[in-house]
Amino acid sequence: MENPIPSYLEDVIAAEKTFETQLQGFASEANDAEINAMFLQHAGETRAQYEALTARLNAIGGNPSTLKGWLAHFFGSSPKIAQIGHETGERTTQNLIMAFSVETAEVAMYEALRVTAEEMHDPETAELATAIQAQEAETGQKVWRFIGPAAVKALETTERAEGRSGRDILTRYVQDTEAAERNFEDALATFSKSGGQQDVQDLMAMMSRKAKTQHERLEARLKALGGERSAGKSFLAHILAFTPVTAQLGHHAAEKSTQHLIITCAAAGAETAMYEALASVAESLQDSETATLARQLQAEEKEDYRLASGLLPSSARRALATLLTKQ
Repeated sequence: MENPIPSYLEDVIAAEKTFETQLQGFASEANDAEINAMFLQHAGETRAQYEALTARLNAIGGNPSTLKGWLAHFFGSSPKIAQIGHETGERTTQNLIMAFSVETAEVAMYEALRVTAEEMHDPETAELATAIQAQEAETGQKVWRFIGPAAVKALETTERAEGRSGRDILTRYVQDTEAAERNFEDALATFSKSGGQQDVQDLMAMMSRKAKTQHERLEARLKALGGERSAGKSFLAHILAFTPVTAQLGHHAAEKSTQHLIITCAAAGAETAMYEALASVAESLQDSETATLARQLQAEEKEDYRLASGLLPSSARRALATLLTKQ
């Protein structure tokens, strides 16, 4: 592999194609006209992005692969996962959480591409990665502002549809977040044992220990609400359990640590959004204890994202250096 850029471009092209399809599905399920329009607009932007990426790949002598890259597998799993459990009225909130997670993953994905392109003295690819990264960050903020209001609206819809109290529904949401944290703990523990970059492995181990304290605090709150751990997996628990498998798809072993960081950024984004929904619902029900806990855990997830994204540039450089020395 004298130049890994074509392979990396194939990955992001496959990921963007998958996400365009996903966004179309999210738009069709949206129970709000403004959210529908936002998803459709970004689907159009995503198409333009992968067309620009394909043109760049062709310009350097590559051709888009018919195979899905590891990120396309990660993105492609979420529409099915978002159908797991819950009332149909809650689907929009789930899709917003997944969309925010994907935007977070893409910001990280384009950071790795930018750094690699700069190291390979490919300013055109680096410039394209930077431009698309800025678009993804902007879209992430657009998605973010809908999450809290959509969650409160879903609560009201679900109360009417299921004939259950808001407290009962909130208890189920706490069950979901507790299950997600347990799976994130396991995923991070798996990442901490592979990848070859010791500082990344150490970070994953630390985050895994933190996730353990998070699901323990959620379980304590769950008991205070009169609930118990869920035997099943929430939709986020499914996606977080899938991440270790996804990170093993394709590429050289030297790239695993960078993949782990990108997926950790995505998972931290998903959980930050998950806690935004939980806190908003708890606040609407005047449950200050649950709302305070959700905000505390949200701040911890933001810190996880900061740490993972901060290591990403150096991890990508080291992965490239290892790849090139093996030629």
